[in-house]
Amino acid sequence: MQLQAQLRVGAALLLAVAAGISSYVFAGYAQGYRQSTRNLQALTSFDQALKAGNAASTERAPSNILLSLDPHSATSYASIQAEVAGSRQRTDAALGQLQQLIRTQPQADAEGSQLARARASLTQARAAYDALARHMPAERSPQDLQAAIDKLIEARSELDPLIGDFYHQAQQLAPDQTGIMQMARILSDLREYGGRLASMLVVPLSTPQPIDPMRRLGMAALRGHIDELHHLMPGDMHLPGRNDDDIQEVRSRVERGFFGHTLAMTDALVASQGADYGIRAAAFTSQVRPDLMALEDLEDLFMLRAMAQVADTQRAEGRHMLLIGAFLVSFIVFALSVLRAAQNLVVRPLLLAKREIVGLANGDLRRAPRAGNSMEARALHEAIDTLRQQHMRGMQLAIERDELSKALRRQAHTDALTGLHNRHALEEITGDLSAEPVRLSKGRGLVLIDIDYFKPINDEHGHIVGDLVLREVAGRIRHLVKEPHMAFRYGGEEFAVLTNGLSMKELCQLAEDIRRAISGDSISAPGVSALSVTASFGVAKGNTVVITWLDLLNAADTALYQAKAQGRNQLVAAPQSTDDMLRA
Repeated sequence: MQLQAQLRVGAALLLAVAAGISSYVFAGYAQGYRQSTRNLQALTSFDQALKAGNAASTERAPSNILLSLDPHSATSYASIQAEVAGSRQRTDAALGQLQQLIRTQPQADAEGSQLARARASLTQARAAYDALARHMPAERSPQDLQAAIDKLIEARSELDPLIGDFYHQAQQLAPDQTGIMQMARILSDLREYGGRLASMLVVPLSTPQPIDPMRRLGMAALRGHIDELHHLMPGDMHLPGRNDDDIQEVRSRVERGFFGHTLAMTDALVASQGADYGIRAAAFTSQVRPDLMALEDLEDLFMLRAMAQVADTQRAEGRHMLLIGAFLVSFIVFALSVLRAAQNLVVRPLLLAKREIVGLANGDLRRAPRAGNSMEARALHEAIDTLRQQHMRGMQLAIERDELSKALRRQAHTDALTGLHNRHALEEITGDLSAEPVRLSKGRGLVLIDIDYFKPINDEHGHIVGDLVLREVAGRIRHLVKEPHMAFRYGGEEFAVLTNGLSMKELCQLAEDIRRAISGDSISAPGVSALSVTASFGVAKGNTVVITWLDLLNAADTALYQAKAQGRNQLVAAPQSTDDMLRA
């Protein structure tokens, strides 16, 4: 086994032992952390469901007060009207948050449908309240008042199945928090039953009229439920490990207010005979509302403290997990540091030298990182540097040869006089025209250009002026021919333009632009007056007739001949089809 492998195996064994011990301890804390997370999630979800129910219950109080007021009493009526609008906004916000929560639940469809029914009932109840509120108190019949109140109670009742579902889900996720959730539900039910009990007195107090026997039976049933729930409340609502003085203080306020004041006042009103109650619905509702809110405050505070306690447990478990993880990471870092030191002192110099030699063999001339400062390591590095220098000299020679080859190729394909591509470059594209015909694409086009009366220019003014004319014409062609098209000096005073992707119309337009550029401005030469130069053009394009490079060249050459025969300084396009050829 190699030395490096032995070092790695030893380090791996140490890490495996440390990881095994740490994982065993870590798993215990991780289980506690997951349970705390489930507990917190269950409490939070259940708390959101309770808040939605409490918001719907709280909406009844200002709505009941509004129905007992005269719309023309501007100050008090407008104030209560604004309070009703605010309570409705709070209810809608709580229901919206509950809807977001339902979307994450396994039974999202069923629970979503139940919430939709509750919202629909709430909308109908609000509409009934709003319709009554637009009438004077004397115009509101007891039956209409009670129907509106019952609709709002029914809308709140639609939320009970949802609250029950979240309660059972929370029990399954966090069974160790069942006691806390039972207490919270008791407080929520007390708040709802107390609100319903007070709402049942709104109609008799608003009319006023005696309490009928059926209403007394309903109120007695609610009173019995409240007493049962009161007996279920423990005497000491203490959360272990926390200072719960504020919970005990609110609990005392609930005992004094709701159980001592509200229920006593309700019992007295129920026990009274006749319709002279000594208090109206608005005043009664205003007095009992703080006591009902105290129940809600106690529930909120209790749930908040319970969730804070679970969150503390979750954080503690998380800290323990982090400590175990930090220990394991520290041990891994220590073991890796020892392994790295051994590799740097023993193995790394040899591995790096090997890598550098392999890189040189593959053409990588960069100086790789090195390690080791012994005499042997320095001698090895010097040998590698010598090898690199020899390799670099060989590569430099290869580069120079390649550059020379490229320069020779450019020279062989460039016309020395005009700087355009030469005929040899064109023939490399078209192939050997004397051999087997080579098909061309229909997008290819060819323009052959022949300077008119060039021989008399040479004879009269000499070859120097003739060469100047050739260079000037070539420059004007080069100015108009852009990539991917190419311009060539085809031979003597002949030029060629090879195009790709142009239609015949576009090809003729390019040829016409070149013709105008050549004939448009005269050419000046030393000792010679301005020379007017023109050229003739033959244009051809690949099509059903012109299918090979030889066809293209012959077609363009024939068109050029026709242009000269017709008087020069013009362009002629080759026929595009057999019919064109027959007409020609």
